[in-house]
Amino acid sequence: MLRKQWESAIKGFNNYSCVPEEEWEQNTEANMPRLHRSNSLWNLEGLFDPPKDKAVIVIGASPILNRDVAKLKGLDREDFCIVCVNSALKLVMKAGVKPDFVICIDSDEEDIMQHLDVDSTGIQLITCNSISPKVLDAWKGPVWFFPYLSVSVQLRKKLKNRLGWTIPTGGNALGTMIAIAVKVFHARIIVLVASECCYTKDYYPSKNIPRNNKQPVEFYETDINGCKRLTTQALHTYKIWIERLAIEVHPVVKVIDTSEGLMGKRDEKSYIYTYELSEIINKIKEASDKKRELINANPSLLNAPLYPPGHRWKMQRRNRRTDVRDSDTACRTGGAGVSEMCAT
Repeated sequence: MLRKQWESAIKGFNNYSCVPEEEWEQNTEANMPRLHRSNSLWNLEGLFDPPKDKAVIVIGASPILNRDVAKLKGLDREDFCIVCVNSALKLVMKAGVKPDFVICIDSDEEDIMQHLDVDSTGIQLITCNSISPKVLDAWKGPVWFFPYLSVSVQLRKKLKNRLGWTIPTGGNALGTMIAIAVKVFHARIIVLVASECCYTKDYYPSKNIPRNNKQPVEFYETDINGCKRLTTQALHTYKIWIERLAIEVHPVVKVIDTSEGLMGKRDEKSYIYTYELSEIINKIKEASDKKRELINANPSLLNAPLYPPGHRWKMQRRNRRTDVRDSDTACRTGGAGVSEMCAT
């Protein structure tokens, strides 16, 4: 049933959306001199393997960000990595939270230039070949690229040679970043912030962030608190895509949502766990402190393998799906206190 719902939603979204292939093609050709193996995102593969395991906080741009952004101030970056989507960057920075990474996969120039108009020194940008060259010219921090393959066959071959395999995007930056946290970073705890996939009145947390020129078709869905909220076909598709990914990576990876939107369920079995943001931050911090105590008592745990030999951690080429269902963790003390989080 879930698979049919998934396939139907993706097909509907693709038919509904106007894919700007010409703009992607032009930007890719202009960006080719910038794309090299040295700045491929795959250079960051295993970034959070032990002993550097961290919980990855992925910040979206839904209205609840206004409520929760202050809770991210002062987080210990030994335990947490903060990533935000481009449309949330200004609000996050204004609140005094400097992300480690920003992800942007949009080819639009005008809106993206406005989103990223901050002091980007020291912030790493994750993007793809179809981003506007002017955006790259203005960015001050390091840039990592992954290939977006909705271009001509000739360009696809060049992109694969320079940047490696693509990432399943899910249609938006939030879903793409979750896939990157799993597939590239090897993170085992992913905390979603401002990922409601619905809204009551305002589509974004800031009126300064432009909305799509075309008013999307809106309809009502029930959130995890039983409230009727507005959503769109695109937002609802993103929700299903993320839920599908959470099923695929369970139980190796825990996906935790703090947004009180459409993802996850109250009092029902769900592959997306729901917590209040401050509560889950404290749980991860406590688990990480206990992990350090365990490692201090037994230093050999520090370099224990994250996964056993022969584990299934691969991207299916045919459907570009992460498959880790036959995997199990070998080092039960890593991953930002995963041994403790797995028991919650």
